[in-house]
Amino acid sequence: MRRSIVSLLALCAVAHAFQQGVASAVSEREKDVYSIYSLMLTNPQTSHGADNNERYLIRMFTAPTSPQEPCVRPPTEREADFQEMRTDYEQRKATPRQLKPEFSISKPYVLLSVDQAETFIESRMPKPGHQPPIERFQGVTDLFTLSDVYFSKRGTLALTGISTFCGGLCGLFQWKVFEKLESGQWEERRWITCTAIANPATRPKFYRKAGSGDPEKFVRFGKTVASFVESTPNQVARVAPY
Repeated sequence: MRRSIVSLLALCAVAHAFQQGVASAVSEREKDVYSIYSLMLTNPQTSHGADNNERYLIRMFTAPTSPQEPCVRPPTEREADFQEMRTDYEQRKATPRQLKPEFSISKPYVLLSVDQAETFIESRMPKPGHQPPIERFQGVTDLFTLSDVYFSKRGTLALTGISTFCGGLCGLFQWKVFEKLESGQWEERRWITCTAIANPATRPKFYRKAGSGDPEKFVRFGKTVASFVESTPNQVARVAPY
């Protein structure tokens, strides 16, 4: 009887230690997620030039960015790590993350509910006649949507995305890859091969990656301006609409 009690106590101790280990891993992963989000929201790029938002409006729930298929070209030696991220993405992309106010950024920000985000979008769509501005959106140009963060098995490589909406054909959609350094800091890797950009002054165009025998097609809005080219590590070819 005494031996059974000792064995039971030992099992309870092991289970407790295991639960603590799992909780610690989850806590570290959450810390990494918000470190990456904070990097993306530090001087973020927009479709209309420099960020001029007095504060950031961020959707409370994450969503994959565009295109739905992550356009990433890792170095050959990192292909295995990328495939692990890709697997994590495929398994979890349909499940949105509810964001928490845990960003470490210099500007104030507000997390918008689904209804509040829809109100912002509606307020930026063209309407006949004069429409009074909505006070809560004064001083704000963009609505930001973040993707969830998808990791390699070791948790040192991460895939995510960010998009901005500023009304009508006005927005920017970007995939991002980050790597965790030995210092514990995250650093962006320039492995992305496409960016979707919209500009209300131009008509939709199709763009595709250059230098490929069987190039993928991506819808692009606007012109191949300097900021667009600089955001992609590979050359981007402008082609006639298909």
